[in-house]
Amino acid sequence: MNAGFDRHFSEQIWEEYARGMRSEEDCRSLEEHLLICPACQDLLAAADEYIGVAKAAAAIAALPRRRLSKPVATAATLA
Repeated sequence: MNAGFDRHFSEQIWEEYARGMRSEEDCRSLEEHLLICPACQDLLAAADEYIGVAKAAAAIAALPRRRLSKPVATAATLA
């Protein structure tokens, strides 16, 4: 796996890297490339942001749901 100076790694590779799904050897190559490639730095930042949002959404979805009392539920439907 070698992107060189004039090529970039795909968004999928950066997402896998951010999730810790790449081999140690791949990670070394990716990290070397990051040192010199602003475009891939941006792709990794976008992958990190996407993963953070997805984790936050999953955490919110996992929260227990409260039932509204009947008067509050009625008021909510009238609003």
